[in-house]
Amino acid sequence: MSEIELELKFVVGQPASSLWDDALRRALEKNDFTVVGTQKCELENTYFDTAKHIFEQHKVGMRVRGRDGQYEQTLKTQKEIKGGLHERNEFNVALADATPDLSAFPAHIWQDLSFAMPQNDELERQFTTHFTRLTIYLKHPLGECELVFDEGSIASDSAKQALNEVEIELVSGSAAVLLQVARLFTDKQVRLSDTSKAAQGYQLLQGLTNKTLPLPSHLMLDDRMSTEAVFCLGCETAMAHWQYHEHRFFAADSAKMLPEIQMSLRLLLQTLSLFLPVLQCQPLLDLQQRVLAFSDKWIWVDELQSTRFLLSKKGPFHKTLGRQGAVVSYLQGRQTGLINSHIPEKLLCSKDANEIKLAVIDMLLTKPWREHAQGVEQPVIEHAKGWLSQGRQTLHQSLQSARPLPAANYIAIETLLRQTLLNGFLLSDLFMHSRAGRAPWLDILIGIDEIRALVLLKQALCDAELDYEEGLIEWVDEKMNHLLQIMERTRQVALSKDVYW
Repeated sequence: MSEIELELKFVVGQPASSLWDDALRRALEKNDFTVVGTQKCELENTYFDTAKHIFEQHKVGMRVRGRDGQYEQTLKTQKEIKGGLHERNEFNVALADATPDLSAFPAHIWQDLSFAMPQNDELERQFTTHFTRLTIYLKHPLGECELVFDEGSIASDSAKQALNEVEIELVSGSAAVLLQVARLFTDKQVRLSDTSKAAQGYQLLQGLTNKTLPLPSHLMLDDRMSTEAVFCLGCETAMAHWQYHEHRFFAADSAKMLPEIQMSLRLLLQTLSLFLPVLQCQPLLDLQQRVLAFSDKWIWVDELQSTRFLLSKKGPFHKTLGRQGAVVSYLQGRQTGLINSHIPEKLLCSKDANEIKLAVIDMLLTKPWREHAQGVEQPVIEHAKGWLSQGRQTLHQSLQSARPLPAANYIAIETLLRQTLLNGFLLSDLFMHSRAGRAPWLDILIGIDEIRALVLLKQALCDAELDYEEGLIEWVDEKMNHLLQIMERTRQVALSKDVYW
């Protein structure tokens, strides 16, 4: 049996079934949902792969599920993720026992995949997911769905972690049904996740690293892509980047992920702002305002990044600051204080965060601008040159000066520079030689990050009454002067560059 699975998933920080309470029942009834049945069962799942992890490499999940002495093998292939909405091809075959048999799947599956079917004797047990599942069957005028509460664990031979998830899977009808149910969970301290159980299992098996995954240098485009298509790609890229690092923040408890989450919000906001004049509609404007307000709650991450930069053992300050025990302790305390006072865990599980994610999914599905906007199918290149020229002109006006600029001037243009560079991220692949044209501006942005760090350090030395070596403030001033000299040369190069479009 084959089907397309369409679902949303929330990760819960408490037993998932505790969310199935009278308040949720009343909310469902108020929103025209009828409970047509419930079911509770124990599910035991074993995931298989080859020694070279051929399934993992191709984002395929292969499991055998046991339930009440009955067994079924399932192959899931990732088709598409839109902001957190999972769409997968799913193939299910009944088995006589818990032994997988790949040849029992229809032959066309392997023709559609980009690799040959492994032999059964190549399969090895990888990890398990065992959980109690409470399923609520819901009916609505627009369709039917299953509301699922999973409680249990994911385990490999050497590690184990708790599993608490809420899944909403479409059975029939419109995907709007999923979104209506999902909106009832936004204020319950959950987070919308795009990480499957299989992906979590592989991470547990291999050990989760706390390495970030920076954005690429630009979106991959071609000059035939429509304005609508590039807008959607920009939003999907921002959401994928956000949820990737959000998952790793919770899994590895790593503050390194927070600047990448902030970058995701900046990219999402700039994508909305850049395309809004063309894709004019109220839902986009409302979403832009939501993202803007939520982004303001992450401004503190700039200071967090400055403290991390100063404390980095690979950074340009370690050789000198590493000897200043009191200064290092102060910066470490300041870093911890920022995290404790702003509580990113709550921000990421907040109603604001969940509503933004669901609004993006809704927007990507319904494309509300089509009702009013004109020219959304026009090639984006017809708009790109004007957008890039406008940003460049404003930036040039802000940086034009016959004299070298002081640090304050660079900090003042940081927001404008980030916006202009994000426009380039979204559009520069339409043009040859864009990398050389953007490079000096990217260098200036890196320099601004270093300026911020030095300003923070000097403020700490002057205000915090710390014990430090004589001459440290002079060293900071020398560092700043040297940095500004380099940035002045870079500014002149940037201003002399011809446009790349």
